[in-house]
Amino acid sequence: MLSGMRVVEIANWAAAPAAGALLAEQGAEVIKVEAPGGDGMRHMMQVAKVPSGAEIDHAFQFSNRGKKAVAIALDTDDGADLARRLVDTADVFITNLLPDRRRRFGLDVEEVRARNPRCVVAVLTGYGTQGPDAHRPGYDITAFFAASGLSASILGPDGLPPRWRAAQGDNVGGLALYAGIVTALLEREQTGEGAAVETSLLQAATWSNGFDLTRAAADSRPATPRDRTGAVNPTAEMFRCADGRVVQLALTDPDVGWTILCEVLEIDALREDQRFGDVVARFRHMAELIPLLDEAIGQVESGWFLQQIEQRGGAAALVATIDEAVASEQIRATGILRTVEHCSGPIDVVASAFHVSPDLPRDSRADRAPIEGFGGVGQDTVEVLCNVLGLTEDAIAALAEGGAIRLASPNS
Repeated sequence: MLSGMRVVEIANWAAAPAAGALLAEQGAEVIKVEAPGGDGMRHMMQVAKVPSGAEIDHAFQFSNRGKKAVAIALDTDDGADLARRLVDTADVFITNLLPDRRRRFGLDVEEVRARNPRCVVAVLTGYGTQGPDAHRPGYDITAFFAASGLSASILGPDGLPPRWRAAQGDNVGGLALYAGIVTALLEREQTGEGAAVETSLLQAATWSNGFDLTRAAADSRPATPRDRTGAVNPTAEMFRCADGRVVQLALTDPDVGWTILCEVLEIDALREDQRFGDVVARFRHMAELIPLLDEAIGQVESGWFLQQIEQRGGAAALVATIDEAVASEQIRATGILRTVEHCSGPIDVVASAFHVSPDLPRDSRADRAPIEGFGGVGQDTVEVLCNVLGLTEDAIAALAEGGAIRLASPNS
């Protein structure tokens, strides 16, 4: 879909690179510029079980599949000049450099757009480009979860929030940046000029947690952390079954859901109990009701329970483990996993969060061609500098000798 578009990405870690990965998956040529030492994310999360000696960081491939690897030392005059010249050829420039670094390297929004008016300049920060925190570095655990109020709204028994899973906030931020980029490209079709696109981890978090924040904007009250005994609707909670598996109910109409639950579990005594006679009564006596439901649901098998709920028009799901989810027939059938051709062999990564097709659902998304993996540091430096900037081999060798670029090692 984006074939013919060139993206230059000067960004590290996970959030801004996630947007580049989405653009690459849609067919754009994405040139990722790393420091000669490589992105700090390389091998940081190499925890998957791989053969001894293999150097595959699956998380890094998730954020960088389909891109070309170019290694440039921005802190040298020649390196900064090369980066600017690459951006001059771009339809989109993605960066998460802090403002002082963008200015130092001549890559600030105004400078880029003055040199390349058609370029969409996409900036991702921790806290935004305005306000007292604009110059602060931010990660998803700080800017996305902590500063947005998300962490404080989900507290554990010890009064502390859970440890969030890796890059959850980063990936939401990357998706937001992608949406802004595509919007700006559509606008360019009308105006002929690029625009500046901005999002931040904080802004992405506020969208993600928009219900709570919108309510707080109205009444200035914090979200109330609740365990199950403080639930609003017991038929939209989680329960453990006799086989040890946990089922998440989503019987969102509290009266209909209560009828379904009582019928499935044959708990006429609870249905007739005045403490639980209507929505308000159940809410007021939730601390008494939840243990009784725990006892009743704890005597039935999860598979049977799910089947009975769904036969009556209700919604529920087994709480799957990560390994169960990734192996599920549903995930495989919908093409949520995509093969990446890595130098060590094919690996699977999660595909983009959307699918575009002329004919849904009868398409071939599960049979799509593999994506090229992201190579070693500097693997594509020579190709890009030759083909994009027209540099000669002698010029490239001189730049490498002067430390402005890094070329791929023979074994990379």
